[in-house]
Amino acid sequence: MNREDFKSTLKEILDNNKIGTLATIRDNKPISRYMYFYNDGLTLYTYTKQDTYKVEDLEENPHAHVLLGYEERDDLGERYVEIQGQASLPEEVSSDVDNLLSNLGKRYEKLKEEGDLQIIKIDIEAARIMNDDDTEPRTVEL
Repeated sequence: MNREDFKSTLKEILDNNKIGTLATIRDNKPISRYMYFYNDGLTLYTYTKQDTYKVEDLEENPHAHVLLGYEERDDLGERYVEIQGQASLPEEVSSDVDNLLSNLGKRYEKLKEEGDLQIIKIDIEAARIMNDDDTEPRTVEL
């Protein structure tokens, strides 16, 4: 799979899978939790309350790991993607990202109204698509 095909397949997985895990590092140990993810192209976004361990973890160490996918496909295996990225904690986001996240429902709007909303932006540095047909998994730097 060439680089452009890889990016296209990666975007397809991101577009079609919104629940995954976010792993951060706390006290030199990985901690993982389920999150909803939304993408703008090949950039991931999620959100949380401001006063959470994951925010503290990312302030201390911005390296993040995300698993998304595990789609059942007839006779093809359960395709998913492993993502390594740099997380940031923007104070504000573009109106496009705000609209994307506001479609998530009441929790997003409630946290936003309360001033307790923290967006997490993950710029993908490398990704690895697993169980994709007969293609051997390989990590692609983005």
